[in-house]
Order: sequence, then structure tokens, then C-alpha cells
Amino acid sequence: MRAAALLAAALVLGAGASEAQLPERGFFLVAKPTILDPNFTRTVVLVAHAPDGGTVGVILNRPTQQSLADVLPGNAQLARFTEPLHFGGPVERVGLFAVFQASASPGQSFPVIDDVHLALHPETVEQLLIKPPAAVRLFVGYAGWAPGQLQAELARGDWWTIAADVDTIFRKNTATLWDDLARRARSVTADAPLPLPPAVGATGLRLPGG
Repeated sequence: MRAAALLAAALVLGAGASEAQLPERGFFLVAKPTILDPNFTRTVVLVAHAPDGGTVGVILNRPTQQSLADVLPGNAQLARFTEPLHFGGPVERVGLFAVFQASASPGQSFPVIDDVHLALHPETVEQLLIKPPAAVRLFVGYAGWAPGQLQAELARGDWWTIAADVDTIFRKNTATLWDDLARRARSVTADAPLPLPPAVGATGLRLPGG
């Protein structure tokens, strides 16, 4: 019984010591039903890595009722932007930001996947408005995590992570996006093999006779 108790303690310590790792490329965060923060309940967030070790992103499934053309009706240059603005997150809610697809960025931006970029800098967003690429989506506000913050939320079990893809990023009808990706995440989790227990020796505990 003493050996069993020591083994159980070793497994708990080993699990607590492990840190949630983020995917190397841009990815989707899918809020688990346990998230009660109204900013993120039932959301899908496109996330990119920031140079400082933090992460930034925008919520993909919170379209507003207005387009940029609606907000600024007197600006002929913006009349082409008739798709709804999206609520991107609780940071800088009055700022305008963009996710776009282009072989090269017209200014400073965060790479997401392949030729998809996230623009949070006003100069870059302005260039996108002047000469928009074929695929661009505009957001008010964005989400941001300090270094280590998102890893802690993942370790706590707040989110699922899924590899990002272009079609989902620019999907027009996002009404069922959370349901679809949550279903996919649950399926992947259910099919994943159970993790092997960590090596007992890594915790500094030894079983009697070991």
C-alpha cells in the first residue's frame, strides 16, 4: 500500500509540474463551456504569437450589426467594406484591426499561418483600407495574453486548441462556428490515446526496492 501511495503522489506531482505548450504556428482557441467571462463565452479566437512571448488574437464568431461603410457613410473610400465588423476582443475596443491574406504584409503585422496575417498597427490597417487584399476581415478590439498567461489558462482547462486553416478563418457564416469546432475538439480529445505516466524518477520519489 505504501508503494501505491508513493506512486500516486508521484503522478500528481508530475502532472502539476508540466506546463501547457502552445502550438508553434497560429491556432484557434475554442472556449470550453466552463468559461463564464462574457467576453469569451462560446467564442473561437484566432491566435498569433507575439515577439515578446505573449499571444494576441481576435474573436472570429462575434459579428456586429454594422459594417465600416455603415459607421463612416460619408467616406467613399470605405464604401466597399460592407461586411459586418467583428468584435475582436476586450482590448482597445475602439480600435480597428484586421486579419488578411496576402503574400506580403503592407506593414507591421503578426504572421498566423501561411500567408494569413493579423494587423494591430494603425499604419498597417490604413494601408489595408487603401488597397485591400482579396481576403480581409475587420475587427473592433482584440484579445491579448502576457507571456505565460495563456499557457496557464490552457493548463487550467479553459480552452481547446485546434490548428487554424484559411477557410475557417474567413468563413462568412459564423453562427455555428463554436458548435462545429467544439464538436471537432471533443472528437479529437476522445480519440487521443491516454498519456503515459511520467517517469517516477523525475519527481525525486523512489518506490521501495527501486
